[in-house]
Amino acid sequence: MVEVALELFAEHGYAGVSVGQIEQAAGLAPRSGALYQYFRSKQDLLHAALVHAARTVDDLDGVLGMLPLGDLRAELVLLARWNLASLQRRTTLTRFLTTHGAEIPEELRAEMYDRLVQRPYQRIGAWLRERLAGVPGADRLDVDATVLVLVESMAGYRTVRDVFGRVPGEVDDERFVQAWVITALALATNVGLTPPDSSSAT
Repeated sequence: MVEVALELFAEHGYAGVSVGQIEQAAGLAPRSGALYQYFRSKQDLLHAALVHAARTVDDLDGVLGMLPLGDLRAELVLLARWNLASLQRRTTLTRFLTTHGAEIPEELRAEMYDRLVQRPYQRIGAWLRERLAGVPGADRLDVDATVLVLVESMAGYRTVRDVFGRVPGEVDDERFVQAWVITALALATNVGLTPPDSSSAT
């Protein structure tokens, strides 16, 4: 029911969907009150739907737990592919928050920000700081801003593809990942994290 409800909320907004519509879409008798056997209120259902959809981000801990792999390129490829897949799995959630996020209570917006933005960015920042530890000149890198640039470029790519069904140059996920990794490696080389020749490796 939570996935059906989120689809409806993303399409029509939270206020634009009735309990009866949710019940009907979920295969329950509409306007029968059946929804209240599972949730205390429509807002309780909204909270459950958002939390359920946001769980894909929790997989990040498992991915970071696989690191280090002993090769920065391989680690970046793993992170890039995981993030694109995660973004794809939460397309409906992103569409709802982007279009109708202002409708939901501030407390719930704050919870979603923490789950979808704050925590994963902190984890990736911590991983990058670990990788930079002891590297001469690494303090030149603004880790927080760098993580924002790298991660949000993926979100932008996925959003353009979702909205328009295509991106400039007909770039697919694999080409995007390769270009993203090369860019990240060039940045790593600039701060001394990798030898110069590794940024051009294939």
